[in-house]
Amino acid sequence: MASGLELYLFDSGTLGLGGVDVPVPFFLVRHSQGDVVVDGGNPLAVARDAHAHWGALADHFEVRMSEEQHCVAQLRRLGIEPDAVRYVVQTHLHIDHTGALGHFPNATVVVHADELEAARAAQSPVASGYVHEDYDRPELRWQLAEGELDLFGDGTIRLIETPGHSAGHVSILLHLEETGPVLLTADAADNRAQWEGRAHPRALFSREEAAQSLELLRRLADQIEPLIIHGHDPENWAALTHAPDSYT
Repeated sequence: MASGLELYLFDSGTLGLGGVDVPVPFFLVRHSQGDVVVDGGNPLAVARDAHAHWGALADHFEVRMSEEQHCVAQLRRLGIEPDAVRYVVQTHLHIDHTGALGHFPNATVVVHADELEAARAAQSPVASGYVHEDYDRPELRWQLAEGELDLFGDGTIRLIETPGHSAGHVSILLHLEETGPVLLTADAADNRAQWEGRAHPRALFSREEAAQSLELLRRLADQIEPLIIHGHDPENWAALTHAPDSYT
């Protein structure tokens, strides 16, 4: 499939989890009809004072992030100004994926309807992984997805329902001209151990649905043999091409 897409990989630093520093990725997809930011990594407030923004949640992670690693600063170094971004696509709304929200004034924010509903209803950030200040912003323009969504209607950027880790989690399938298919599993498969069945997926919402979603992605991968980019895997991340270089 000829797409003309360009895919850029970034991270907004790392989080220390169980003695391992894991990357916090975000992505830029350049499409002929407009630029797309996928997630946004950690919010800018986290670089300034993680405890002030996350509260007790910050006690569970060791954050390594500078203000220069925030998504806006990194995109500007690539020549992308905030007002040029057409879409911000959220795989979900947990604390380490919301760094783009509120920073791209002309962007439509695409998220699964179940995800936004769950995030708005969440009570405890520690139990749910949601911080209301990230997404309770009156200036955000939401586009709610239900089922699979073909973002531009040309098959190049597809959102795939993969609930379980969160209520409305989605993974993303891209079709690039030279690289071929690329699967962003997001947190449906944090790492290779989960992908290969050596560890359970992190299911903050439903263990059963998380297992079903992972199996769905495995079947898809068997069919199309994509480049797989996991949600938070240090070894997988280190082996990939990062911005300012891109996949085409």
